[in-house]
Amino acid sequence: MSIALPPAGRPLLLGLAGIGLALALAAGPVLDALGAADDIAAARDRLARAQAAAAAAPVPAPLSAADETSLAVAFRTRLDALAAGRSATVDGAGLQPDPARPTLPRLSASLRGTAEGLHGLLAALETEAPLIVPEEAVLSVERPADPEISRATVMRLTLTVRGVLLPAPTTGRPAPGGTP
Repeated sequence: MSIALPPAGRPLLLGLAGIGLALALAAGPVLDALGAADDIAAARDRLARAQAAAAAAPVPAPLSAADETSLAVAFRTRLDALAAGRSATVDGAGLQPDPARPTLPRLSASLRGTAEGLHGLLAALETEAPLIVPEEAVLSVERPADPEISRATVMRLTLTVRGVLLPAPTTGRPAPGGTP
């Protein structure tokens, strides 16, 4: 069963089909242009982030040394220097090798001082070069304050951080006794 179209309906139907086909063909480039605009906006955003990162101040280098002894000495020297300008004292510092991460040994320290002094010391460790980021910090009261004799509270800070052991520099020459 077919429906007979009036003679004037066929050209109208063909005209509508032609317009529909033209719209379908034109929609492809229009949608591509809209997609390209989104890609351009994303690329501009990435460029702005890259420019902001390039303009930012460089991140301080982490505490590092060529061997464990040098790393422990550098850590103790850094702590002593920071404690000297604050109400803090370094009671001890050492190195504990980590077999799971041989190039990132643990460094530990025990410090005493006022809450303000230890807070300033920790803030300096985390923001000033060489960068030292605490892995664990335990704060406890060593001696409570005594207002009668104007004695401040003395706090104890047990600190664990990670240092970086740098690989030995490689030269083009063989080691003594080695073959070229």
